[in-house]
Amino acid sequence: MSLYPVNLDVRDQLCIIVGGGTVASRKIESLLPCGAKICVISPLVVTRIAERAEDGLLELKQREYRRGDLLGAKLVFAATNSRPIQKQIVTEANVAGILVNVADMPESCTFQVPASCRRGDLLLTVATGGGSPALAARIRKELERSYGPEYMLLVDLMATLRKQIVGVTGDATEHKQLFEKLLDSEILNCIRQQQWIALSKILQDMLPQEIDVARLLEKTLKHFKKEMV
Repeated sequence: MSLYPVNLDVRDQLCIIVGGGTVASRKIESLLPCGAKICVISPLVVTRIAERAEDGLLELKQREYRRGDLLGAKLVFAATNSRPIQKQIVTEANVAGILVNVADMPESCTFQVPASCRRGDLLLTVATGGGSPALAARIRKELERSYGPEYMLLVDLMATLRKQIVGVTGDATEHKQLFEKLLDSEILNCIRQQQWIALSKILQDMLPQEIDVARLLEKTLKHFKKEMV
């Protein structure tokens, strides 16, 4: 069965994780950058989850799962070591129409989480339909080596430019040609080598005069350097 790829907006949405082990911890780390409201239900949790709860990044209910715990959830992750509880969670989620992901039971999932590499707003994902998580993880590591942190700034810069260019010049065809020309230039290498003066010159030569390149770079680089700390 082929799965349909989709990126979900879970900002301020309740995402429940039942379980407190390393699998649950990985789910938490993937949800945190997305601004989700995270609730963990488990009598025992690994240190990392306890620390996240102490920092106020999630709600922790240290008890066994109970019927009705899924109320109001956008997503549910079943990550316990009890197959009967996993099945109970799946049943309740399906009745309530809540998307559910079940550790080690791909046939019971209504969504699967791909292996991913995140560089700011750039998200690269690899999925094998549950067939080989090890292969997906290996390809993810290759992507991490190929797409470094410089792509975070590139995406941020291109997004900012897109907003400004669309507002000041030309039609859709001209916009596309300019964006392609920018990506064919040396801006990625300039970012990778932190050659900010050279980057500024490229942008000044290629962009409409109405765009304040100095101000644009100041704002973008400030955000980039903050993320890199």
